[in-house]
Amino acid sequence: MKALHKRILPILLLFATAFAATPPLAGDTSVTLLHSNDTHAHIMPFDSKAYGPETGGIARRANLIRKLKAQTPYALVLDAGDIFQGTPFYSIFKGEACHKLAVAAGYEAVTIGNHELDNSLENLQTQVANSGIRLLCCNVFYRDSKRPIFPGYQIFLRNGLKIAVIGSIGNEAWEVIDRKIRAPLFQTDQTTAVRQVAQRLRKYVDLIVVLSHAGIEFDEQMAAQIAEIDVIIGGHTHEEILEPRLIHNNPEIGVCNNGLDGTIVVQAGEHGTFLGKLDLLIDDNGQISNYNGQLIKITSEHEPPPGDQLLELVSRYNHQLEQQMGTVAGFTDKDLSLTKDLKKTHILTMGTFTAQSMLEAGKGDICVVNSGAIKTGIEAGEITIGEIYEALPYDNTVVTFTMSGKDVQAMFDFICSNKTPPDGYQYAGMNAELDMVKGQAKNILIGGQPLDAEKKYRVSTSSFMANGNIDGDKLFAKVESVEDSGVFMRDAAINYLGRVKTVPDYSRSAVNIIRD
Repeated sequence: MKALHKRILPILLLFATAFAATPPLAGDTSVTLLHSNDTHAHIMPFDSKAYGPETGGIARRANLIRKLKAQTPYALVLDAGDIFQGTPFYSIFKGEACHKLAVAAGYEAVTIGNHELDNSLENLQTQVANSGIRLLCCNVFYRDSKRPIFPGYQIFLRNGLKIAVIGSIGNEAWEVIDRKIRAPLFQTDQTTAVRQVAQRLRKYVDLIVVLSHAGIEFDEQMAAQIAEIDVIIGGHTHEEILEPRLIHNNPEIGVCNNGLDGTIVVQAGEHGTFLGKLDLLIDDNGQISNYNGQLIKITSEHEPPPGDQLLELVSRYNHQLEQQMGTVAGFTDKDLSLTKDLKKTHILTMGTFTAQSMLEAGKGDICVVNSGAIKTGIEAGEITIGEIYEALPYDNTVVTFTMSGKDVQAMFDFICSNKTPPDGYQYAGMNAELDMVKGQAKNILIGGQPLDAEKKYRVSTSSFMANGNIDGDKLFAKVESVEDSGVFMRDAAINYLGRVKTVPDYSRSAVNIIRD
C-alpha cells in the first residue's frame, strides 16, 4: 500500500496547485445529486408487487434525469452498484446493455457491486471499456501487483464546487462474490480505505461523496466513523430511504466541518423503481446550509416521446431478447413458489424443481443447491425461456462430486448442526428428516434405499457452491472426484422441461425439516 500512496501523492499535489488560486465561494451555491442503486438489469418497465404494473424502466429514468438536469443544470448523476444481474438483459448481453444504457441515460460515475463480478473481472473490464462508463472503487486491488483495479475517485466541478466522488464496496458484499473470481484480487477494509482517500482529498475539495455498496447499516457506521465525508450514497440492501438520514460523527473522531456535524446517508430502493434526488445548499463559508432529499417514483408519466434515441436503443436490445425469451419451454399446473422470507428456512417448490433438473443434468443421485442461486418463482401456466432466465440468472454450472455414504451423512449432519447458515438449501433425489434441534440427519433414503456408509454417491450442486461458497468448502470437504457438466443451471431447467413437458407436483416435500 505504501507504493500506492507514493503514486497518489504527486497527483494530489498537482491538483492542489491547479486549484490553489480558486477564489472562495460567493453566496449560497446549489448542487443536486441524482442517484440510484441495485437496478439489477431492470431495463424495461416491470410489474411490481409493491408499486403495481409498469413500474420503472431505464428510458423513463433517463427522461426524468434530463428534465431534472434542465431544472438544475449542476446535477451530478451517480449509482451505488449492482447495475448488473437480475433479468435476461444481463444473462444474454453480459452487462453490455446495462452499461451502455446507463451512459446514455447520463450516469457520470458508478461503483462496483458484488454482482458486477458475476461473469468475471475480465467481463466487467470489457463492458467498462466498451461503454465508457466511469467505474470507481478505492478498495479492490490485484493480488499479485497490489495495483488498484479501477480509479478510486473522480473530482467533478459543479456550479463552482469541487466535488470528490469516491467508490467503494463493503466487506460483506465482497465476501458473497464467488471465491474463484476473487482469488486473483483482494479487498481492503472499506472504512479504512475510504477514510484514507477522504482525508487526502478533504482540503482540496468542497464536497466529498462516497458511493458505497455495503448496506444501510454499514453505511451509517462508516458515516459515524469518518469525519471527512459529506454524503454517502448507498446500495446492496435495497433500502427505500424516503428522506435523507443525518448521521452524527462519533465524538472521538472529530467533527465534520460541513455545518451539519455529520454525514448525509441516502439509498434509493431497487430495480430502478425510484430515482433519488438530494439537493444541497452551500454557503459562502463552504458549509452545507440546507439539504433536502426525496425518492421520485418512475412511472409512465416519465415516458420519453416517440423517436427518443435511448428509447430506440432499449427497443433494439428488447427485440433481440424477445426473439429468444418468448419461446415456451414447458407448463406447470401450480405456482412454483419461492417466497423471499421463507427460502432460507423452507423447502419450496421452485427449489425442488431446480434441484431435480440439476440432478438430471449432472447425472447425480442427489442434489443440494443453495436457495440464493434461485431468484424468483414461476406462476402457474406456460413457462417461457425468459421466465427460466429470470428465475435462474446466474452463470452457474452443474457440478457433481463423488462422495462416500459416510461423507454424505456428515454433509447433512453439518447442515442440521449449523445454527447460522449463510443460505438455505433445496434438495432432490432423497427422502430425509433434517433435525435442526438435535443437529442430525435421519432416515436418509437415496433412490428409495437407505443411505449406505460404504457406497459411492454422485452429489450434484452449483459451481458456486463447488467453489467453496455458501459453506460449500465444508459440505464438500471430503470428495473423491469432481465433474463439471458445463451445463448452466437455467439450461438444466430448460432441458428438464423439454423432457417432462409439465412440471410434476412438488407441493409435498420429500425432505422434512424439524425445527422444534
